[in-house]
Amino acid sequence: MKLGFMMTLLGSLMFFASCDDNDEITPVDPNASYDAILRLSEAGTGDTTSATVTVDANTQSTIKARVTFLSTSVSMRRLYITQNIGGQGDEPFEITAAVDKKADGSIDIEAANSNGIVYELTLPVPSGVGTGTVVYKLWTTTGRGDYRDQTKRFAVGTGSITLNYGGTNEAAAVKSYSAKLLYAPLADGSSKTFISTYNGETYQISQGVEYASFWDFGYYYGNTNNASLASTYTYPKLFNHDNDPNTALVAVATLTNTPQEELNHAYFTGSSKTSADFDAVAVKGDLDFITKPATESVTGLQVGDIIEFVDGYGKKGLIRVVSINGTFGTGDYIELDIKVQP
Repeated sequence: MKLGFMMTLLGSLMFFASCDDNDEITPVDPNASYDAILRLSEAGTGDTTSATVTVDANTQSTIKARVTFLSTSVSMRRLYITQNIGGQGDEPFEITAAVDKKADGSIDIEAANSNGIVYELTLPVPSGVGTGTVVYKLWTTTGRGDYRDQTKRFAVGTGSITLNYGGTNEAAAVKSYSAKLLYAPLADGSSKTFISTYNGETYQISQGVEYASFWDFGYYYGNTNNASLASTYTYPKLFNHDNDPNTALVAVATLTNTPQEELNHAYFTGSSKTSADFDAVAVKGDLDFITKPATESVTGLQVGDIIEFVDGYGKKGLIRVVSINGTFGTGDYIELDIKVQP
């Protein structure tokens, strides 16, 4: 007996799954035409992993695609999708309609309980691109994955659908985050102490392990080292996990029940660059001069300092210290400007 079900996402993404004794995959409309068709399997045999569609944003706003995921031994539990507009870097492509999603924005497909899933997508053709490409990437995972690391709990994929506008992409602009406030940590992890170089968002680690892949580094004010930044991986033991003043403080892994090896690295060193040099950074290549520092923290920060860093995914960047408010034990904040490669 076949079991079919469908839900509408974003008004245009249709999700189909069917399973029977031979795990046949049957689209709801087998006669439909598509601009792009992908077949992605765990075995990797006979797959079509990429498709390119020539588009004209003046005359079309969407393209239609069908993507089939086939597994043999792994359980597909989540679907991740990214979008890269004009070569400016992969960004999460999130579904915003009423559908089961995980906190990190991935689609929860565990309920499908099938080793064959077909997605019929109507993907947007973004306007204003001019020339170049827009690339969508899709893959499934066996659990919590990572938008920046497709290998994490990888199941099936990765497929890519490229919209070709003609011509070439412009030089990739750096990501620029201004006036980002990182607060000195509260013992329960509820302060916005950590930041993602991927999206510029600040995070409370008390939000839970679902966001762990976004935590790149955090702020603290030490009683000897003063204003400091440290990677999430090496962040000091500053958290009270059991409300018992007689037990030792713990680090991020214990507080959030996250395996230590899944916490992000980041590497820092002071820079000879000036504030004017920082302002002049505009495109990815402007940061290529940075080499990976040896340490995962930087201490004794002062207003006006410029810091070079490389995150755990190899992206290079500069940090400018704008202001420091408060001292040891007062729980205040540091204000940063950040530029990082996409």
